[in-house]
Formats: sequence, structure tokens, C-alpha cells
Amino acid sequence: MITDEENLTPPEPIEILYQDEQVVIVTKPSGLLVHPYWKETNERDNLMRRVRDQIGQRVYPIHRLDRPVSGVLLFGLNGEIVKRIQEQWHDKTKVHKEYLALVFGEIENEGVFDFQLTNDKKIKQDALTKYRPLQSSERATLMQITIETGRTHQIRRHFSRSRHHLIGDTKHGKGNINRYYRSEHDFNRIFLHSYRLKLNLDFLKVDIESPLPSELTELLDTIKIDYKNIPTWKEVAHNPQEASSQSKDLESSD
Repeated sequence: MITDEENLTPPEPIEILYQDEQVVIVTKPSGLLVHPYWKETNERDNLMRRVRDQIGQRVYPIHRLDRPVSGVLLFGLNGEIVKRIQEQWHDKTKVHKEYLALVFGEIENEGVFDFQLTNDKKIKQDALTKYRPLQSSERATLMQITIETGRTHQIRRHFSRSRHHLIGDTKHGKGNINRYYRSEHDFNRIFLHSYRLKLNLDFLKVDIESPLPSELTELLDTIKIDYKNIPTWKEVAHNPQEASSQSKDLESSD
């Protein structure tokens, strides 16, 4: 007799980008929680558990990515290193996080979103997002992004407020845009990827990139956007502005 347990297909191995005695850096797949979140779900599968089982030792979360987002993620291998890194996590001279996103509309100029976002307690918090367009095609632009603050869904909310919704964002995006990409390109996730993590700490110096997963590169290939030579980040002048769009075709409401 075949049991349910024998029918289970083991998950794909997690890609390990870097590991030493103190930390492990991995690529988080889209759709997977970073750690258990009992307030919203009782599912047991999560990235922390998979990495623990894969490397054979306990791991400790230092930061997180939203469930639908993919990309580079750092775990500590002991509580002391987690404390030391988190003490400097918000020092942007020592910690650099970089993202790639595909957004609706054609954006020509780099810029900064510098306006407050409200948290779940209705408190307004400062939020700063810097962006640079890399290439546009078919009413979409591949963006290189860094954030100076870590507000909930910050990148998604800032671009949504500018009417440049992230492709595939079912929470802050536009349903008609997402339906277009599902029907025309069979694209079924958010296009937001944590691409690079650079730490310049006295006790830990790493510069790690997580390549775009196949479901993202396939879409870019289809719409003819080049992603093979992502440039080194150059600082964006802090002139807060709303990004401008030249493409409104799909911008009707749901």
C-alpha cells in the first residue's frame, strides 16, 4: 500500500549563495514564507525550516521578504551574530539591498519616492525609495531599486501610488494589468526580486547577487527586455518626484 507520505514530492533544494561559520545566504523562492506566521496560517512549510533541514543546523532570521517576492535572503547561524547584524541593519553605509521590479508604464528618468506610508496601526511613517529605469518595452519598465527604509510593502505601495503598479502584484496592483499578463504571457506571480545584498561590517563583508529566476527571465525575453548586464548601482539625486508614465492603456480600474 502506498501511503500519503510516499506520495509527497520533496521540495526543490534551496539555492545557497554563501555560507560560513556565522551566516548562510540563500535565494528565497516566490510563494514561500520566510518563517512560520501562525497569525495568518498554520502551514508548516517555510524557508527557515527548509534551509535548516538542508544544511543540518538551526538558522535564525535577520530580515524577511514578502511571501510572493523572491531573491537573496540572509540567515544567522547563532543568536549572537543575528544581534550584531541587526544593530547595524538600518545603517545604509554598511548595508545595501537592491531589487529588480517590472512596473507598468514607460519611465524615462531616475528618481526618489519620499512620502509617508501608513502602518497597520494607522501611524504615518517616513518611507524613501530610490529607483532607476533600465529598459522599457511593451508598456512596462524594468527598474533597479533601493530602499532607505523598510516599511511594509514599501516598494509596491510607492509605485502603486505613482500609478506604476508592479506587474503581478495582486494586493497593491491593478487587476486588469495582472489579467493581461496572465492571459497573454502566462505570468502568475509578482515581478519583484531581491537582487543584491552587500554588507560592509567590521566582522562580515559580503557582496551577493541572486540571479533572476526562470519565470522572470522568460517574461523579459518575451517582451524583449535585456536583463543580462545589470549595472552597478549609482546613487540617485534626492529630488523627490512622482514617476511619469507615457502609457495609460491598461490603467482603467477593476
